[in-house]
Amino acid sequence: MRLKDRVAIITGAGDIEGIGAAIAIGYAREGAKILIADIVDGSQVVKAVEKVDGKVIFVKTDVTKQDECDAMAKAAVDYFGAIDILVNNAAIYRNIVPKPFTELTTEEWNQVMEVNTTGPFHCTKSVFPFMKKKGGKIINISSDVVIAGVVGLPHYVASKGAVFAFTRSMARELGDFNINVNSLAPGYTQSGASKNREKNRGGNINEQLVQMRCLKRSQLPEDIVGTAIFLASRDSDFITGQFLTVNGGMNFH
Repeated sequence: MRLKDRVAIITGAGDIEGIGAAIAIGYAREGAKILIADIVDGSQVVKAVEKVDGKVIFVKTDVTKQDECDAMAKAAVDYFGAIDILVNNAAIYRNIVPKPFTELTTEEWNQVMEVNTTGPFHCTKSVFPFMKKKGGKIINISSDVVIAGVVGLPHYVASKGAVFAFTRSMARELGDFNINVNSLAPGYTQSGASKNREKNRGGNINEQLVQMRCLKRSQLPEDIVGTAIFLASRDSDFITGQFLTVNGGMNFH
């Protein structure tokens, strides 16, 4: 068990069909103790983690609020005694409606930036006091749209690009404390959020993207778990500041 007795906070993990939930279950199978943080109810994910004999708590958290992130970190320490891993997964994506950038409002831009980019900043600040003495692993979920660029989603693409830039900066700043900071960049994944967007838009984005991959099948949340475990484990102790793409060979960089 590569994460035995390690304590992991995973934000945005309340959706049972989401990437965060898949990571939480995968970490639990590897022996980690899990704190699920989300603004939505996480009870289904808690049950799924418990089903694989994982120790887990749910803390309702709005990552745009520093005080709630601080309370989240304190809850992990109060309940489990430490914080070893942070996965910054919380993001706005499900309800984004693609549109020309000229029609995008400042309010829409700022909302996506606040959750997707300011959220990881808040959470990293919150866990740092508990990681700085013994080290830790921070994994920021970015996206392969940073490489490809996507029409109609400039705020989402920019936010995920900022996540990687933040990763590089934190890797430099936190290296002295033996804290590894990396970005994991999934491709288009058949999560609950993606299915919801396809339903609302009509048509099948997924089928089009499958044909563009080296590995011609749908990407599932479970496809990201192995890399997330690697980045959280001691196997990646000398890897930091990196952008690891998991997308079936959609693009190369």
